[in-house]
Amino acid sequence: MKIKNGLVAVAAAVGLASFGFAASAAPTTPERLANAANEPQNWLMPSGTYNGWHYSKLSQINRSNVANLRVKFMASIGGNGQSTVPGSRGNEQSEPLAEDGFLFVTDSHNKLMKFDVRGGNRALPVWRWDPQNEKARNTRGIALYGDNVIQALWDARIIAIGKDSGEPVWEVSGVEPSGGRNADMYLPTRGFRGYPMPLQTAAGQDTIVLGAGGSGVGWVGAFDANNGENLWRTYTIPGPGEPNFGTWPGEKYTYGGAMPWGAITYDVETNTIFVGIGEPSPVYDPEFRPGDNLYASSTLALDADSGEMRWFFQETPNDGWDFDSTGVRMIFDFAAPNGTVKAVTSWSRNGFTYTLNAETGAFLQGVAQVDNINWTLGLDAKTGLPMEYMPGQVVQDYNVHSPRRGRSAEDAPLVCATWGGGPTGIWPPSYDPTRGVTYNTRTSGCTYQTILRITEAEFDPLRRERLGGATQQIQVNTMANLIAIDLASGSVSNTYTRDLGIPGTRQAEVGALATGGGVVFSGFDDGTFGAWDSDTLAMLWEFNTGTSMKGSPISYSVGGKQYVAIIAGGDNPGNAARGGGVSSMILPTAVLLVFGL
Repeated sequence: MKIKNGLVAVAAAVGLASFGFAASAAPTTPERLANAANEPQNWLMPSGTYNGWHYSKLSQINRSNVANLRVKFMASIGGNGQSTVPGSRGNEQSEPLAEDGFLFVTDSHNKLMKFDVRGGNRALPVWRWDPQNEKARNTRGIALYGDNVIQALWDARIIAIGKDSGEPVWEVSGVEPSGGRNADMYLPTRGFRGYPMPLQTAAGQDTIVLGAGGSGVGWVGAFDANNGENLWRTYTIPGPGEPNFGTWPGEKYTYGGAMPWGAITYDVETNTIFVGIGEPSPVYDPEFRPGDNLYASSTLALDADSGEMRWFFQETPNDGWDFDSTGVRMIFDFAAPNGTVKAVTSWSRNGFTYTLNAETGAFLQGVAQVDNINWTLGLDAKTGLPMEYMPGQVVQDYNVHSPRRGRSAEDAPLVCATWGGGPTGIWPPSYDPTRGVTYNTRTSGCTYQTILRITEAEFDPLRRERLGGATQQIQVNTMANLIAIDLASGSVSNTYTRDLGIPGTRQAEVGALATGGGVVFSGFDDGTFGAWDSDTLAMLWEFNTGTSMKGSPISYSVGGKQYVAIIAGGDNPGNAARGGGVSSMILPTAVLLVFGL
C-alpha cells in the first residue's frame, strides 16, 4: 500500500490476479451512458439512466425469493459522526456506481473509493482518493465519464480522478469570476451540493452539468468534461433585462437563493436538461420578498449546448414553507388526453407529484401524495398552480397562510403536508415502466411554523436560506411512508406506512428502487432496509442496518448473480429537544452494504 498526495492505493496485484480479471473497466463513453438501460448489470450514473427512472431491469431477485436475501459483504468507507461543518453530523446521501464488477463510492467528506466486487463475497479495495476538503457535510453522488470519475465538492472544486489509477487527472474551481452576476462577497460561499451529470450534447461537446449552491443567487453550469473549462452558466433568478425579471422587490433578486442543489436529468433526443430549483430566501419570511420569486420552487428546461432556458414551471409562487422542488425529473412517454406526449414527472415537497409536457412545460397532471394536504385546496386543472393563487398579489394567501410576522406560536396554524421529510433532491423516486407506477418515500404529518425573528432584525445575506431570520418549526404526527402513484389514473395506488417511534422529525429519506423482479427496495431513518411487492406494497423482507439512511439503493450483477447495494449512514435530525429519542444517539457510520441471494 502506498500513500501519495492524500491517495491511499492498494497495489493492483494484491488480491486481484486471483480473480483472473484485469483491474479496470472499459471507458464510460457517451454512447454507453445514452444507452445505460441496455447494461442492466451496471449502474453507470445516479438514478441509473439519463431519464432518471432509478429502475433496474434485473429480475433474479424477485417476489418469490427476496425473503432469502442476506448480507453478502460490507465495507467501511470512512465518514464519521462529525462533519467538517460545525454543528452538524456526517450525512451519507449518495448511491454507489457499478461498472463491470467494480463499485465506486464516496463518503460525506468527498473521499472516493473503488472496490473490486467480482468475487461476490467481499469488497476488495483498489484505491482511495482524499481531496482534502476543508469543509464537507454530505455529497449526493459522483459521475463516470471516459476513463475518469468526476466529483464536485462543497468547496466548489471539480476533480477528475482516473478510474484505474485513482490519481487526479485535472482539477478546477467552479466558482464564477469576480465582477459577475453574484457580488464578490458571495463567491467564497459557492459550492456543489448535488451530483455531476456527464453527457455529450447534440453539438458533440463532452459536458459536465452541475447546480451551484451557497449564498447569493444559484446557477446551473456546464463544464468541459475533458479539462473542466466553464462553458455556460444560467442563473436561477432573472436579472435586469431578462425575461420574467421583477418578481422580487428592489435588490432582493441579488440574494434570493433559488439554489439548484438537487438532481439533473437529460433528454438525449431533444438535447434538454431538466433541473429542479430550491426555495426562495429568506425561506420562511415571504413578507420580506413579496412577489412570485421566480424561479424558486420550479422546474427548468435548458438547452444542453447553450444553457438557454426553454421553459419553466413554478409550483409554489411566493413559497413560505420551504417547499423546494429539487428532486429528480423523470422523463417518459405519458398518455395525455390528446395523445401520447413526452413528459417529466417530479415529486415535490409541497405534497404533490407533478407531470408536465417535456417540450412546453404545460401542466398535465398533479397527484396528492398524502390525503391531508391543507395549505391549498388543490391545483388548478389547467395551470397546475394552487387554486388560491392570485396573479399580481405580492404575498400569496393560500388556504393556510405561511409564516407571518407578529403571529404567535399559539396562533400558528397547522400546515400539511409537512415540509420535513417531503420528497426533495436528497433521495430519488423510481419509475417502473412495466407498470406505469412511480414510487417514493416521504414523511407524513404536519408542521407548526412561527417566525421568531424577522429577517431585518439581524439581516445578513451570507446566512444562506434564512438571511438572519429565525423560525420555530414543530412537526407532529410524523410517520414513514412508501408511496406508489399510478400515473395513468393519476392517483395513489398503494401506501405502506410505519410508525418508527421517532416523533417530530423526518422518517423516510431513502427514495425507491423498483426492479424487474416485481420488488421495490427502500428504507427508513430507523435503519430499516426492506423489499416491498411492486403491486401491493406488502413488505416482503427487511434488515436493520443499525444506522440511519439517506443514501439510495442500486442493483447490479456480476458473474451471473444480482446484488443490491446501499450506503448507510445518514444523519437523522431527531434529538431529545425535538422528541427524537434514541435516534439522536445513533451515529451515521458510513458503510457500504451489499445484499444477495
